[in-house]
Formats: sequence, structure tokens, C-alpha cells
Amino acid sequence: MRIAIGIVTVLAAGAGHAARLPPPMRFNLVPASCNALPPAVPGPCSTFGFTSGSVVMKSLEQPQPTCPKTGQPTEAPGGTIKLKGVTKGGAAFTGSLPAQAALKTTFGTDPNGNCELSGIQVPNLTSLQGTLECKGGTCKGTVYPIQCLPAQCADTPIVSELGSVEVGAQAFGPVLVLDDAGNPLATPGIALAAIREP
Repeated sequence: MRIAIGIVTVLAAGAGHAARLPPPMRFNLVPASCNALPPAVPGPCSTFGFTSGSVVMKSLEQPQPTCPKTGQPTEAPGGTIKLKGVTKGGAAFTGSLPAQAALKTTFGTDPNGNCELSGIQVPNLTSLQGTLECKGGTCKGTVYPIQCLPAQCADTPIVSELGSVEVGAQAFGPVLVLDDAGNPLATPGIALAAIREP
């Protein structure tokens, strides 16, 4: 059984439609688990370990997603990711880790008809990417859009839903941190610790 949870991030359109932005969304990160064929047991996809992690996704106000100042996606940070207690082979990890987030984006009706994305839905694809820099087992970084929105789309309402990420035959949550070999390491979720039976 697979349960999907849709979480919506709203990009506020032009001043005439401006609304108060929703607060940032925070998710805990858990080890990404991979399927295994019986008799093997499913387990972590990566040989890396970590003790805790979180991702904070944020909404943006137009025209920020169009990158008006520099034309570079780094003007529009989509979220920040932190991992603590990251280990490789039992030792605290120092280096860099790639991260990505998948979004399904729907463009509304453009009031003046000059946005080529008006009325289009972009399927669930990797839309944000970044790198976590790690030192002594503590990692942090920011994910940015893979490209800026066209300037003429700043007056078009946009809704982006956090989706799942497909890696090979595996499905993962909307945000994914990979280890240095490209294996899924961390994804949003809930982890429940076991207790000793009476």
C-alpha cells in the first residue's frame, strides 16, 4: 500500500493578487529505505548514517521566482536542508551531498495573455536542486529552482505541489538527499523508536 500526501506551495502572483505568504513548512528527515526481494529485508538505501535532519520549504513572492536582479535561480531559494551526525563508514563525514525536491506545478490563467506557461501543468519533476556542505558530520545547504520563471509570467497565479521523487524503481518523498555515491540517504518522514517489550 502506498500513501501519498500532497502539500501545496503557493507562489504569490503580481501586486494586484498579492496575498500573505504561508509560513515556511518544516519536515523531519528520516533514512530513505529501499525495497528488497524476499528473503532479504527492506532497509536503508545508503551506507551513510545520520542522527537527525530537517528541511524547511518556503513560498516566494513575485517577482522573485523570475530572478529579476541577476537572472540566476539563486535569487529564489526554495528551501534549506540540515543533517546532523552524518557518518560514512562509522566516521563523521566531511564533503558535499546533492539534494533535490520534486514539484508538480500548475500555472493559472495569465490576465494579459503573454505568459507561455498559462494554463499548463508541469508534471512531478525535480524542480529544486542544491548541495549540502558537510563538516565533521554536520551538513547544511539550500535548494534552488533549476531555472527562473519567464518575467512575463509574474502576473500568473502558480501552485506547486510537493511530490514524490523516483530514483530507479524506488519512490521517495518530495525532498531527497543523496550520498556521495548517488544513493538515497534522507527523505521526509516519521521515525518511531522501538521500546522494550514488558
